[in-house]
Amino acid sequence: MSLRHPFFGAATRVLLSVAGLVAGTVYGAWPTATACFAGLAALTIARARAAERHAVRQRELSLADPLTGVGNYRRLHERLHEVTAQDPERFALLTLDVDSFKAINETHGHLEGDRLLQEVGRVLVENVRGSDVVARQGGDEFAVLVPEADADGATLLVQRIEAALARIDAADHTPVRASIGVAVFPQDGATPDDLLEKADLHLRLTKQRRRAAALLSDQPV
Repeated sequence: MSLRHPFFGAATRVLLSVAGLVAGTVYGAWPTATACFAGLAALTIARARAAERHAVRQRELSLADPLTGVGNYRRLHERLHEVTAQDPERFALLTLDVDSFKAINETHGHLEGDRLLQEVGRVLVENVRGSDVVARQGGDEFAVLVPEADADGATLLVQRIEAALARIDAADHTPVRASIGVAVFPQDGATPDDLLEKADLHLRLTKQRRRAAALLSDQPV
C-alpha cells in the first residue's frame, strides 16, 4: 500500500504473513517514487523468499517421523518410486522389526518404548550413508532404502546394524535385537510394492527361524 510521508516523498506498507496469517507489518519510506518502487520490490522479494522457506520447512516436516526424526512412511514410498522410476542397475531395501519393543513397552511403559524407538532411529542413521533413506513405517517397523547396493552389500549392512543395535542400553538391560528382511532390485521385484512385500516376507521368515531356534534351545537334552 502506497502512502504519503511528511518527510519523504513516498512511503509504503507491506503486510507479512505466514501460513495465511498476518505476522507483522513492514513500513518503508523513500525520498522519491522511484526509490519507493525499488524498496517495494525488495520487500516483495523478501516476503516471497520467506514464504518459500516456510513451504520447504512444512514439506520437510510432512516427510519426517515426529518421534524419531527419521523419514516417515510417505518419505519412504516417495523415494522408492523415484528410485525405481530411474531404472537403476540395483538397490536394496531393508525392513526391520524391533523384537524386544513390545516387551519393553508393556513392562517399562510407553516412555521407555519411545526412547527405544528413538535409539533405533539414531543407530540406523549413524550406520548408513547420506544417500540412504531411513524411515519409520509405524510402531516398531523401520525401513532402509540403500541405493546401488547388491545382496552382499545389504548383508554387510544388516550385520553392522545388528551389532550397533545390540549396544543400545535398553530398559531391560538386554541386547536389542531386530528381525531384518532384505529385498534387492530387480531380482526380488521391480515395483515398490513388490519389493516391500518381499522384504517383509524375508523378515517374517527370520522371525520364524529365531522362534524355532529358541524353542529347540529350551528342549531338554
